[in-house]
Parts: sequence; structure tokens; C-alpha cells
Amino acid sequence: MTTPNSSKICIYLTAFIAISLLLTCGLAQAACDDFVIDGTYEASLDLPRILFLLKRAPNEPPIEVEGYFELNYAFLDTGASGILVSKETAEYMELAIEPNAVFVDTGVAGDEYFDVSESLYIGTADYYTPDPNDPNTYSLNGPFRFQVKQDYVEWPEEPLDIIGMPAMAGKTAVFTPISDINDILDLNYYSADIKEANDPNIPQTDFQVALRFEKFINLSIPQNIPPLPTLAYNPMIDNIVVEYSNGSSSTGSWLFDTGGTVSIMSIDQAVTLGLTDANGEPIVSPDFSMLIGGIGGGVEIPGFILDRLSVPTLNGFDLVFLNARVCVHDIVIFDEDLNDFVVLDGVFGDNFTCASMDLATWDISGSPFDHLYSSHLNFSVFKRLERENFRSAVFAIPA
Repeated sequence: MTTPNSSKICIYLTAFIAISLLLTCGLAQAACDDFVIDGTYEASLDLPRILFLLKRAPNEPPIEVEGYFELNYAFLDTGASGILVSKETAEYMELAIEPNAVFVDTGVAGDEYFDVSESLYIGTADYYTPDPNDPNTYSLNGPFRFQVKQDYVEWPEEPLDIIGMPAMAGKTAVFTPISDINDILDLNYYSADIKEANDPNIPQTDFQVALRFEKFINLSIPQNIPPLPTLAYNPMIDNIVVEYSNGSSSTGSWLFDTGGTVSIMSIDQAVTLGLTDANGEPIVSPDFSMLIGGIGGGVEIPGFILDRLSVPTLNGFDLVFLNARVCVHDIVIFDEDLNDFVVLDGVFGDNFTCASMDLATWDISGSPFDHLYSSHLNFSVFKRLERENFRSAVFAIPA
């Protein structure tokens, strides 16, 4: 196992804490130097899991299965504009489906058609909450309508439920990645929770990275038939710079995606770096390839080891990932402000925050961070460093 040149992470989003806790370069010994992380691999070992329950009214008991309260978990995904439940979960919990509603969503492999659920309240709790069988442990939010898969999954895949940005709006989402080999051996999972923005247990931070929220929502598709699911905006990190060994570089705005096992840059960015042609065909031998899946299905894409990937902070230095492993693929989304389809410059995935794996050698790299936090208003990172005086970091929207 490889350990990157930093240790742990906590990431959160809140409306004001990240701003009020902004510190200056003079507060840390080497604060104005770039903070360098080396040793991450191409594939995150897990995605953040959170417990959830569903209610039809706030004061009613949770929806039961055959007369019992069942524990359910979903993946907490900042890259998802809505909340998605599998066909299996919808049937298992006997959720009502709006009889004529249809919603079309766009993902990594194209468009996918979904059913739409009845209006429901969703309660969430930390995946490792001490008392998961107590419904009072869960923080209630809603009501929301969910996207519901139209097809059953085929073996060996498992049904997936995804909690996206509507449940995080105005809240602080806390992510705790797998940190090292011991977590894996102990069968610990990447866990998550959603807290109130003013929760006193949210840690202080030492530096910030600006976020901007985009409206990747296309309600005008003719095939959409209301009522439609509840949707929210997604977080972007601007001015991420990628550099390759031939001296080329490219700058773009990347989606911050806790539901992404890998990180991805667009074909346009890859062309600028001299890695592919305009059709996405490699002109440099790929260092690896990945089969990625999501909305619309799955697709095999090439990957490259870049010299550097730099994320700017508001404190005058960059978070720099050396030997950054990034795949190449165009993810086309609808930009509501432009009223047109656009290609994302990139996706900043969990392989840069969680423990990650080299799929060719099975080598494992520990997470450089302790926890992640995210919300509809800003995105923060708490970071403990072994080798410097920094105690935390934050991604947040500037005031």
C-alpha cells in the first residue's frame, strides 16, 4: 500500500461557516506554498454510504417492509441533481409510482428514462450511527419526488439507491472516506451523514477553495411528463489546471462528484494536452482504461497519468496532485442558463479523496484526507496534515 503525502479528510458544505472560518496564509508555517499530494490511484475503493428511511408524512412512522422497520443505505452523491431509487427498492417498500409521469436524465453514457415516485419525506443518518434502528436518530427532509429506475438490475450487479443534492440543500453533508489498508481489512465502508449547517461539531478550517453551483437540469425535454422529480444544482470547482509531461496544460471547471469512482476530463482538454485526437482516440498510449457506469449505462474509457492536477485555494496556494490519474470522456449535460447542451471540462471524483487502487497491480493508496463535507451553498474540506501546522482545509463559496 502507498500512503500519499498527507493523511486525512473531512468535507462539508454550509452557508456561512466556511466564510467565517477563512484563515490567512500567515497562520501556518508553509501556508503560502502549494500543498502537494502524491500517490493517489485511478479508482476509489468505495463511495459514501448513508442510512435512510422514508415517510409519507412527517409525523407518521417510517415506511415498513412486511411490518418491520428495515435498515436501508444509499450512496450520497454531489454529482446527482435528484434522488434515485432502484426498481427493487421501490417495490420492496411499496412506493407509489405516478401513473403517467416520465423523467429523462442524462449521465455518463447518455439518456435514461425514469419513473417518478409519490411525494415522500426522507430521513438520513450517519452510516455508522450508534442506534440505526431508532427512527428518531434520522434527520428528516422533504417532501421530495424521486427518480425510480424502470428496470431491474441483472446479476452480479446490485440495486443502487442514490441520494443527491436535494437532500443536501441548506445542510452540511459530511463524508468520511476509507483512510488506509486497515479500514479495508476491517471491512469498514466510506460513510456519510447530513447535518444542520450550524452543527457545533463541524470542524474549523484553515483554507478554502471556491465552489460555484450549476443548473444541470433540463425540464424542457418533450418526453418529460409531469409531475417531475425534485432536482437541485450541482457544485463546480473552477480553474482546475491539468499539466502533462510534454509541457502542455489546460484549465477548466470540474464537477465535484462524490458519486464518481474515477476522475474524468473532456476530450477537448485531452486534445489540448496532446493525449487524444478530436474524436477521443488516444494518440499517446493510455496508462490504463476504466469501465465506468452511471445514468445511461456503462462505457470503457482511456486513462492517463498527468504530471499535475492543481486545485486553487482562496488563500493564495494550490492543492497539487502529482501523477494524477484521470480518464478521458465527454459528459454532455444541459445548462439551463445557456439553454443548451454543454460538455463538462471535467469531474473531480473520489479517487482524489478516498483510498484508491491501481487496477493493474492492485496496489492501494491511503486517503490523503479525514472527511468530506458538502452542501447546496458551499463545499468544505477539513484536513489534518502530519507534516505541517495546517489542521484543516475548506472548499467554500466566497462571500
